[in-house]
Amino acid sequence: MIELSKFNRENLAKEIGEGAVLLHGNNTIYRNNDVAFDFRQDSNFHYLTAWPEPFAHAIIIIKNKQPDLYLFVQDRNIEMETWDGKRFGPEGAKKHFGATDAFIYDDYLKIAPKLLSGIQNIYCNYSNNSFEKYDKKIINQATPYDQRGASFSDASLKSLSPILSELRLIKNEDEINNLKKACEITVEGHKVAMQYAQKEMFEYQIEAEMEKTFYDLGAERLGYPSIVASGDNACILHYSTNREKVDNSGLVLIDAGAEYNMYSSDVTRTFPINGKFSVPQKDVYLEVLKAQTLGINNVNTKNTMSDIHKLTVSSISQSLVDLGLVPMGVDETISMMHYFEFFMHGTGHWLGLDVHDAGSIEENNKPRKLMPGMVTTVEPGIYIRPNKPEIEFKLLKRDPKEIRERRKLLGMEKATKLENEEMKDAKSIKHVIPKDLLGIGIRIEDDIVCTDDKPINLTEEAPKTIEDIEAICS
Repeated sequence: MIELSKFNRENLAKEIGEGAVLLHGNNTIYRNNDVAFDFRQDSNFHYLTAWPEPFAHAIIIIKNKQPDLYLFVQDRNIEMETWDGKRFGPEGAKKHFGATDAFIYDDYLKIAPKLLSGIQNIYCNYSNNSFEKYDKKIINQATPYDQRGASFSDASLKSLSPILSELRLIKNEDEINNLKKACEITVEGHKVAMQYAQKEMFEYQIEAEMEKTFYDLGAERLGYPSIVASGDNACILHYSTNREKVDNSGLVLIDAGAEYNMYSSDVTRTFPINGKFSVPQKDVYLEVLKAQTLGINNVNTKNTMSDIHKLTVSSISQSLVDLGLVPMGVDETISMMHYFEFFMHGTGHWLGLDVHDAGSIEENNKPRKLMPGMVTTVEPGIYIRPNKPEIEFKLLKRDPKEIRERRKLLGMEKATKLENEEMKDAKSIKHVIPKDLLGIGIRIEDDIVCTDDKPINLTEEAPKTIEDIEAICS
């Protein structure tokens, strides 16, 4: 990981040329009283330093496209290390992490202005609390603008996030290998869950057995809280309480991924708790699988993420018509977004250090073409909510891009209220949902690498066909 972070700093230096980069690691967060949550380093900080401890700052000074790393870390303290674990200290930062020099964490405000003295181009995240707490002051001291009675800086502040997002979007061979390992571990955990799950179990018992497998095989932590949703709970997208007893004739949807060397997998499988899909379950499952296969096959350099989503939306919409879930044809189901009642999320997202990884799906305000080294999930679903046996479909054309942008701007709560307000006076048609489909929630998700040739499915070994699932669950 040390060599990878050095490689990443060198790539960053090529982009910046001349200037300084300011970074801040994550700190210990307390759960209650003196009990801390497990520490995980900030992804950008890890990407450029590989530093594993809390309470750290970094400055990367770039001259002639060559980076020098300066770390500010907790000092060695035998008494504290007895309580909280070993520390590398400043000497360890130089010896093991390639720092040009290293200092005590508490000396950041004193030493940083000297390191930055006279540097004009400073890259940082000036929208976070650390900028206000630390960087604003040291930048003003390092490159002051002399005006009586006021404190300003003559430096040019530039946003670091867009540059790092672009660099993190394309994974190199080492990063792909870390993702492969995370995926291999995750696949085995999902297999164990399918084999272990039985009637009368609680969701958390299945979760525990799966996560034990993750850790046994070398995962450092989970990529995100596991979703083990049985029966009607599978229709709740971010269900994570995992406390209910399984529906003995229903499906179990598991969305879970292991993290390895800080890189996360993200896999969803849906299977019958009693080992055999019912006819209605199988009908819906095959439609989702068809859409997912279409999406995976189109992860290539000819397409954008938007193209893939449109393809899966079209496929799912045809399925909804065929299953009798919508009142009109495919064209109306798409243009009026009637599919959104059953497939209300995107088809995929970038994957890497974060489960929803850095990088924009647009470039120059246009959908971005996929490139070799990009890694995405492909995860269509159909969720037939049990509390909506009859749905009133509005006869109004809607723009999914506009809805997405507004939700991003206002947040889900405010945006959905506004959407309901806009649609309340539109004409509508009521449609009764087939009773035997109510409560079925299915999502299938794999992790896909874009290449110059065919896409590589890192998680294809997790059982996915009807035959393979029923075989492993029996």
